[in-house]
Amino acid sequence: MEQTVIPAYQERYAGLMDQVAQRLAALAPAGADAAQVADAIVEVVGTPHGKRPFRVHVDPSNDGSEEVSRVADRIRAQFLTRIGLEDLLAPHGTAVWPAV
Repeated sequence: MEQTVIPAYQERYAGLMDQVAQRLAALAPAGADAAQVADAIVEVVGTPHGKRPFRVHVDPSNDGSEEVSRVADRIRAQFLTRIGLEDLLAPHGTAVWPAV
């Protein structure tokens, strides 16, 4: 990258990351609590093998990440099926891990 480009970006977008962080923080609803993540983990761990969800969303700001994940999961499933690896899409049996 040309050495003149970096300073130009730094000048034009000075403080951008701080602005993004502030704006994202402003989106978080007042009731958002990190304990919601812990609760979701406890629920997943307590779910029997083979019934656990592939992905869990804790998204108090409702930023659309759940929709993005649905699309990505659908595309991944189509791709793995197309190349004959659809068995990777779901757990099979009980894995036996070597002792460490």
